[in-house]
Amino acid sequence: MCYEMISGTKVISLLATIITSAILALPMAFASTDVLENPQDCYDAGYEDGQDIPFDGGANDFCRQFIDDQGNPYHTGFIDGCMSVEGNTIDVCESESD
Repeated sequence: MCYEMISGTKVISLLATIITSAILALPMAFASTDVLENPQDCYDAGYEDGQDIPFDGGANDFCRQFIDDQGNPYHTGFIDGCMSVEGNTIDVCESESD
């Protein structure tokens, strides 16, 4: 068998490509908290998710810092968005956010 020696530069380039690919493949849930700067952002994200995207536990946890008398704005938005979909019930929406 013949083994070819790989140069250090090629190894570094290959590792950089692998790391970059892994970073780009991370779920958007991790990146979405970058745009959640206030309660309204959290509510809006929750509302949009509630309409057609699974509950985002990471965003929900992040938005706990904005809890007020209305509760967690992400969770509240998620329930409101879910309830805006024809045919959904509060039981369905609450079970989606557990």
